[in-house]
Amino acid sequence: MSSQIRSRGNRLAALFMLAMWSLCGGLAGAQSLPSGTVGGEKIATPELVKAACADGQVQLYTIQGSEDERAIVNSFESSFPCIKVSVISAVGPRLYERILGESQAGKTQADVIIMSDESLVKSLIDKKILRHFNPPETLKYPEATKLPGWWYTAALSMMYIIYNDQAVTGSDAPSGWLDMLDPKWKGKIATAPPTIGGTAWSLMAFLKMKYGDSYLKRLAAQQPKLYTAYQPVAQEVARGEFPVGMIGGLAEYPLRVGQGAPIHAVFPKDGVPYTVYPIVLTAGSAHPHAAELLANWYLSKAGQSREVEVRGAYSARYDVPSAKGNPPLASLHIWYPGGKMMAEQHDALINEFATLFGTK
Repeated sequence: MSSQIRSRGNRLAALFMLAMWSLCGGLAGAQSLPSGTVGGEKIATPELVKAACADGQVQLYTIQGSEDERAIVNSFESSFPCIKVSVISAVGPRLYERILGESQAGKTQADVIIMSDESLVKSLIDKKILRHFNPPETLKYPEATKLPGWWYTAALSMMYIIYNDQAVTGSDAPSGWLDMLDPKWKGKIATAPPTIGGTAWSLMAFLKMKYGDSYLKRLAAQQPKLYTAYQPVAQEVARGEFPVGMIGGLAEYPLRVGQGAPIHAVFPKDGVPYTVYPIVLTAGSAHPHAAELLANWYLSKAGQSREVEVRGAYSARYDVPSAKGNPPLASLHIWYPGGKMMAEQHDALINEFATLFGTK
């Protein structure tokens, strides 16, 4: 009898130890998950983090430069090492066509998208390619920088003038948009056409609205060199191939501040046009939880601070200061066309530009 009792006792002890081992193992697994709080800001529930880690990966389509974007999302991966981010970078219209083509083929690849053209984002919404999401940070974003439930501003890109400060000095340096019409700059200006995306479109729309229909015609007479992206504009000015440029700031900041290139940035007092960079989620996402977590992180103070640091972007959040070497947002006379104007005048402005600059 005593041996049976001992045997039963041993079995009970083994079952107890197994239960405790399972419980401790479960707790250890839970403790190994990353925190949903980053930089003191809660961006996800434990359930979302767990599901995102189970996804294990996320595909980001972006109009931002691939190297810069990689430097930004590396910080996300440091906070959430269970998730690997793949980055596909292209100019806005090209990225839009790729997204559209994949959706029509039933082979959606992107989980998260960052665009620079609000009218193209509206088209993706209308075509039911995107899905709703409501990040915890939504109240940090002013009304003009979001379409609640659909998109929120990952970055604000300012458009301004740059010049090579070794080739251009003293009174020769431009200080405003009208200076770009000076005959001395004929054939010496680098910029990009409005077909590359919302940044260039907003710049040309601003110049036309501010100075009248004749401005674009006079700018065309200056025979500027047109590039298919802003990155080569910054590179050409840095090398001195072109002394001046009209540019989106996110393309030149890494050279000017990050690498110390001989570039001087001019934020004209007569106006600084900008565009928003909406971040959105796809309806056909293969990794929906990781996608939501990445978007939430991007819109957090930590994500926005990294975006500002790497690219010199401005954040729509009031609690994220401007980048080193850039003036405070409050000091700039900013202008934004808004989604309604972009939708109504998008194609007409592109066609007008093509006719004047001979790019048809």
